[in-house]
Amino acid sequence: MNQADLASFYEVAVCKGIRRASERLDTAPSALSKHIKRLESELGIKLLDRSSRGVVLTPAGEVCLHYAEEVLHGERRMLAELEALKGLRNGHVKLYSTEGQIEFVTQTVAGFQQRYPGVTFEIVVAGTETTLAAVSCGDADLGLAFTPTPHDAIECALRISAPLEAVMAPTHELARRKSISLREMLNHRTALPASDFGIRRLIDSICAGERLRVAPAMVTNSIAAMRNYARNQGGITILSHMSIHHELDAGDLVSIPLSHPILGKTCVDVCVLGRRRLPQAVSAYLQHMRKHVRTLYGQDTGRR
Repeated sequence: MNQADLASFYEVAVCKGIRRASERLDTAPSALSKHIKRLESELGIKLLDRSSRGVVLTPAGEVCLHYAEEVLHGERRMLAELEALKGLRNGHVKLYSTEGQIEFVTQTVAGFQQRYPGVTFEIVVAGTETTLAAVSCGDADLGLAFTPTPHDAIECALRISAPLEAVMAPTHELARRKSISLREMLNHRTALPASDFGIRRLIDSICAGERLRVAPAMVTNSIAAMRNYARNQGGITILSHMSIHHELDAGDLVSIPLSHPILGKTCVDVCVLGRRRLPQAVSAYLQHMRKHVRTLYGQDTGRR
């Protein structure tokens, strides 16, 4: 069985569409279709049915997908064992992360590469849903997502407490408060993330349930813009400590706890594909990340 045909079928199956798989692989849809037709011809049975929403696996396709997972993940396990035999002199980690955690990610990568300079990283900034999709289809080794919804194919390898707080300049009139309510925050000029951000969806859900009016002075898809708005424009934004660690240490911003039970329990999950044996470099980096969390935030959490 041709490995390229099997790999192409696997990508189309997990992405649930030829076009989506072609975009992720940067390969022409016609090339993927050719690989799948050749695999179906070799096996003598139809593997995929096309629909308006993408592709649907036939019963034979389900069997083939299970086999493809074993073969392709087995290859990764073999490479991981070879990395271990090399004493982690090299390796590669592909990581997806929502923007708010990038400072944390780059800190941990820098510390890890001081010890293992031969390990390379590819870091992709993406939204929560894209991050989870990348992990579930095997494109990402790790994915950092803000308070993600449960996913059958994904496990949480490390959970980091990241309560959302009101963030403002030290000169703001609320900066000396010990806590403020969400209603109080929304009564001031606020910068909120766009609706596709997990933070915004959570805020909108809470406000809808409590009949609070959400009328931000600025909406953006940039965490950096939210930080700058609070620092330079005299407004308030809402972020976790992971997004403003440097600014808090420098005294450029202050964060005030929000007196809401849900906002105080938000977290960042480091996600991995369930049942997958992690490559040596990925496993070592995950352990380094766990130690960094204990040192930086005083947390002792972890799942794997």
